[in-house]
Amino acid sequence: MSDVPVGVFLSGGLDSSSIAAMMADLRKEPIQTFSVGYAEDEYSELPYARQVAKHIGAEYNEVILGPEEFFASLPQLIWHEDEPLVWPSSVALYYVSRLAREKVKAVLTGEGGDEIFAGYLKYRATLWNLRAGPLYRKLVPRPLQQLAQKTLSAELIPDWARRKLRHSFLYYPDSFEKIYFDNFYSVFPQDQQSELFTSELTGELRDINAYVNSMRFFPSNGSNGNLVNQLLYLDTKTYLVELLMKQDQMSMATSIESRVPFLDHKLVEFAARIPARYKVRAFSGKYLLRRAMAHRLPPEVLRRSKKGFPTPIRPWLRNQLVDKLSAVLTDGRMAERRVIKTGFVQHLLQAHRRGDSHATEGCWRLLNFELWNRVFLDRDNRLLEPQVVRNEGAVLHA
Repeated sequence: MSDVPVGVFLSGGLDSSSIAAMMADLRKEPIQTFSVGYAEDEYSELPYARQVAKHIGAEYNEVILGPEEFFASLPQLIWHEDEPLVWPSSVALYYVSRLAREKVKAVLTGEGGDEIFAGYLKYRATLWNLRAGPLYRKLVPRPLQQLAQKTLSAELIPDWARRKLRHSFLYYPDSFEKIYFDNFYSVFPQDQQSELFTSELTGELRDINAYVNSMRFFPSNGSNGNLVNQLLYLDTKTYLVELLMKQDQMSMATSIESRVPFLDHKLVEFAARIPARYKVRAFSGKYLLRRAMAHRLPPEVLRRSKKGFPTPIRPWLRNQLVDKLSAVLTDGRMAERRVIKTGFVQHLLQAHRRGDSHATEGCWRLLNFELWNRVFLDRDNRLLEPQVVRNEGAVLHA
């Protein structure tokens, strides 16, 4: 398989567990697995990772990541990625890569499984939205649609319910652009840019359309003529590219090579020819992969819904890191850049403190955008100096 020691990043999800199980079957000696988790049980997948490692007879290694080292790492990891961090999981990926580097030279990961076997909920949700949306628009008067949209943003509705309903045709009933792109790709939709950006920047951005740039990869025909396979192709050409770049940059930051077996070109080409009905069922994605691994993985792993490398960024930014977040976003340097409207930032922070998860995600993006400015435009090298942080009595260098 390799002339250097190889391990596996194991989250306990279907993709990484499948890779680990198949690798264990090919090796005589126990394989090395590496996992990252958190003290917050709701976000930690470690129990599943431990279960899979035990089930396949693997050597198990884990690291626990806390909020202080998470925040302290951001400038350094922004430097490695060359751009603002999009996913909080970049930090987790860096720390698990650092852990793996102590024992192996290369790792296998489960990236690509969602894009070739339809693992994301958004594929099923989009099918539902596109079927129910036209009927909703036809039967419900426009004023009531607008009222429903406003109601979905009301603070009287629990945050978990708002998050789910915002991904439905009730919130974005108008077009495929809104149902799919704004719904699942955009933190700040196109129609919100005038509220977000200053007039100077808005003028420069008027000819840039992220939706059009992405949708040029959407096949108008082909892909078995099926919407799900068309969406998979679109994500393979856009979203997956960013995921692979993140993985490569975070692993190579610790001098470890990451490899993606699911993206072997023969497997990708084979999966592209499989009808969508074997990938997506009413309540489950990756149907075919689940069936294929039924004999090798624990039932609990096979039944798990997609988690997507969860990180406790919401509770951290609202509690342990709220002061650090506010200090960055309200600093005068951000206003002096004349890119983001100060009033919008204040409004976003207020909504974030009230528990609006959508606002929290927006704050996370603006935090990384500002830190990127300080690292690359301000050349503030102090941000890149090693910092000593303490996590439950243990000293870590970020």
